[in-house]
Amino acid sequence: MHAAAAPIKSLVVLWLAVCASCAALAQPAPATLFPNKTVRVTVHNSPGSAPDVLARYLSQRLSEQWKQAVVVDNRGAAGGIVAADALAKAPADGHSLLVGGDGPITILPNLQNNLPYNAQRDLVPVVSLGHVDFVLVAHPKTGFRSLGDFVRAAKAQPGRYSYASAGNGSALQFSMEMLKQQAGFFATHIPYRGGPMGLQDVIAGQVEVMFIALGPALPHIRSGRLTPLGTTGDKRNALLPDVPAIAETYAGYRSGTWFGLFAPANTPQPVLDTIAADVGRIVQTPAARAELSAQGIDATGYPQLQFQRQVTAEFVRYGQIVKTAGIKIE
Repeated sequence: MHAAAAPIKSLVVLWLAVCASCAALAQPAPATLFPNKTVRVTVHNSPGSAPDVLARYLSQRLSEQWKQAVVVDNRGAAGGIVAADALAKAPADGHSLLVGGDGPITILPNLQNNLPYNAQRDLVPVVSLGHVDFVLVAHPKTGFRSLGDFVRAAKAQPGRYSYASAGNGSALQFSMEMLKQQAGFFATHIPYRGGPMGLQDVIAGQVEVMFIALGPALPHIRSGRLTPLGTTGDKRNALLPDVPAIAETYAGYRSGTWFGLFAPANTPQPVLDTIAADVGRIVQTPAARAELSAQGIDATGYPQLQFQRQVTAEFVRYGQIVKTAGIKIE
């Protein structure tokens, strides 16, 4: 009995060892293997925009932490459609990421049925980065000194005034369209390939007004080349404490934009966890908050589940706005 049992016991031990080896081979690659090559972070806005500032701030610090190059790729065409579609079709290994915001993620999917990607199916929210209030600015030659000045003039001469935006379906366009609906005036939309491009034409006097992120606008407001008319948060912004919030005149008005990191669907969860943890730590440091706040960016760093809930809620909110206000792509 004992002599026969020994070979059987040896076979059992050998079989268990083989099974353990196979199980180990079947496990996904550990997150510690990420990244193992250059990480490309696409931004669906032009250089100088708030998401570009975030992406470049992160790329430098992630490169140092990950010991791999992290490069920023600006693709501001078509309101972010090009950038979002490129990410949707990229390899799902964590080495392709998108600094994405409401435009191509939660606004355009509510406006267009023929997008080349499905934001809810093809893109995965990984970690939130920040929130930005907008400011409504005017060229000084308009003579506008307040929101009321602009609204009265636009009502008196429908179509006489134009506003710039970062493109069709952008949060900048939506901000003005919501104000138009609530205040009851008409202004002509001039879309650009990014907010900074539109801003340059407002500074040059080619377009009268626009909503723009606080960061890019502040130097021109301080120099007198732009006149601030109102900010878009629930209350006045600390960077422009003397400028009224639009909500002070039009109750319930709220606009602005948020940004976060997105990855292609089916990216391994251990890789997503690594990215979320590392990025979250960076943007939540006091140094990051202070530096980004000075540029009008409220750093967040919410973890994946919380960010996913935010994106879902924003998708629903914009869908309701599109329906009730009747906003359409021009």
